[in-house]
Amino acid sequence: MAMEFVVIVEPDEVGRKRLEGTFQSEKPSFSYKITEKPEEALDILEQQKVDVLVCETSLSVLSGREFFSMAKMISPDTVRVAMTSAEHVKDILSFLNECDIYKLIMKPCASFADFIEPVNAALEYHRLKKQAESDLEQANMNLFFSEKDFERIEERQKENVMLYKQAAEVVMTMLKQHLTIGQMDSVGEYMMEHYLRDLLGYYLETMIHENGNYLMGYNRLKNEFHHEDAGQSFQMMKKEGCEIPPEIFRKILFLLMILTKACRQILGKYAVSVTMETASEKFFVVRFSCDYSQNLDKNGQIIYTGENQECHKDIMDLTEKITDSIVYRTVSLEKENRYILNCAIERRNHRVDS
Repeated sequence: MAMEFVVIVEPDEVGRKRLEGTFQSEKPSFSYKITEKPEEALDILEQQKVDVLVCETSLSVLSGREFFSMAKMISPDTVRVAMTSAEHVKDILSFLNECDIYKLIMKPCASFADFIEPVNAALEYHRLKKQAESDLEQANMNLFFSEKDFERIEERQKENVMLYKQAAEVVMTMLKQHLTIGQMDSVGEYMMEHYLRDLLGYYLETMIHENGNYLMGYNRLKNEFHHEDAGQSFQMMKKEGCEIPPEIFRKILFLLMILTKACRQILGKYAVSVTMETASEKFFVVRFSCDYSQNLDKNGQIIYTGENQECHKDIMDLTEKITDSIVYRTVSLEKENRYILNCAIERRNHRVDS
């Protein structure tokens, strides 16, 4: 299979040389082209398949809006990622949705992980899109359906509509009741809106598009959250005899995504370990442990990420509320620089009477 191809437009000479040097030492899993000229990037889009396009929004010849609009017109299947600094966030917000920009990289990047993680996420999104298109094409090729086939498809569509409605209701409730977005500056506001978009993406991926397979789910979590070079570790195990139905594992997968996402957003570095086991005839238990020892200063105080501190409380509150909506009961504690959360999850998709 051909390597995925990423085109990066970086007009700043210092930033461009830093990226080139880092790529030579880090050896990314994709092929790439780094250029200072947006017009060269557009030419490449016309001539060959590009999986992900990354571009600085402050350009000399074109505006960011003009460049991304042209890129979308030339190659609509390419996933677009924008780079910008804090003072230009308001400008990009005006055309974020119009140009279908998937991720935003804030400059200057504190580490290579701040750059490469959004790029890897964009590549994963592109893979998911291709798989969905392939599945649809395969479905269209099968022209002979029985009445039962149509009934199953109709039932699945109804389930999807219900899940999409639930997702929309969850997001709107979070926005209206649980956040303080209106009190933040424009950067904080954008970060929280982007965070919510990621959570909604996780919900749709896990509850609708995932098949509930344990190994596939584990690989999905590892690809998203395990990056040793950035000090981010994710490990998961299922105890012997613990057989989790696909519809329940999808809920667990979404739970683990939002918990680990919160750790990454607030701490930056972490070592997450997850254990799943059958607790009784009624419950599975998921034990989530986040080791933050590499985030301690010399006085033993936790060092949080430098991102907008006003967002941290909202992220923690939001994570707690979503967790409560998924699990039957939780017990949390802190021990030896680890945050531990034990979650009891019903073995069937309904509430157990208290």
